[in-house]
Amino acid sequence: MSACLPWIFLVTLLLGLGLGRGVHAAPDHRTVALLPLDADARLELYGQPVASEIARALVAGGIDVVVVGHKMAVPERAMLIVDGTIRAKGDAVVISLRVRNRLDGTVLATLASTAATLATLDQAASELSARLAPAVTQQLSTAPPPPSPSSSPSPSPPALGVTPPVAAKRPMIIAVGASTAADPGVAPLARALATAADAWIASHDREPRHVELAAMSPTSAVKTVAAARTELGITFEVARYAILTGEVPYARARVRVRVAAASGIVFDRVVVTDSVVGDKGISLDQLTARVADEILAILRPHMRRTIGGWR
Repeated sequence: MSACLPWIFLVTLLLGLGLGRGVHAAPDHRTVALLPLDADARLELYGQPVASEIARALVAGGIDVVVVGHKMAVPERAMLIVDGTIRAKGDAVVISLRVRNRLDGTVLATLASTAATLATLDQAASELSARLAPAVTQQLSTAPPPPSPSSSPSPSPPALGVTPPVAAKRPMIIAVGASTAADPGVAPLARALATAADAWIASHDREPRHVELAAMSPTSAVKTVAAARTELGITFEVARYAILTGEVPYARARVRVRVAAASGIVFDRVVVTDSVVGDKGISLDQLTARVADEILAILRPHMRRTIGGWR
């Protein structure tokens, strides 16, 4: 196995060299997005060839594949997302894959294969990919067909003097607060995050609905989202916020962010900022708002990979 080429270029090159020759895309042109595999540090160089084998198997199975890079958004035409991990377990290596619904992140299928040693990783990847293709095909066959623009009637123009109805935004649960181990100094950042996140969620055609932090704990988040009949819920637990005052102040923050769907937790990581530098004469509230914006900026690419249609 070689890590000479960036993984997205390598997979795209293999697809272009004829892996799909004589093979047609799915009859209704449904597409699967293949995301980078999350690998342990010492196994990162194996992510490219494993992803190439996955792409090869999907294309050979007549599935339209779009390779999505780390900073790319999942295309809206993708019906499903395939992602996974490569983890060491003693001398063995475990490859795990997930098939998820692009719209809400629901996990539809999980598959895994274990290589006893690195020498047999190729064989494990090939075996797992062979099982993945029919699993994806089954999910595509049961998914509702995408709407056809040609079959949708053109909306009639509103009558004169009548205001057209505004489409209702999809609700999204949000909880913001301090983690149990945080000191009282994190409260300003929690307030700034609540304000910034509200605007961020609203910009994605969703209506933020605030709940208590306890309702979105790791053990309660999924139940809360399901009970509210919403697609998603997001939690911001501020663990640390420190400001160094001076002529030009700066601040640092550490926030745990968790995204839950009715089917399970789809994202759970700690976001850590670098030093966010203020301007001369900036107020502490303005600096705190800047830190909140930085947290959302760090989170944005992760949300794009996790939630279909997130910009």
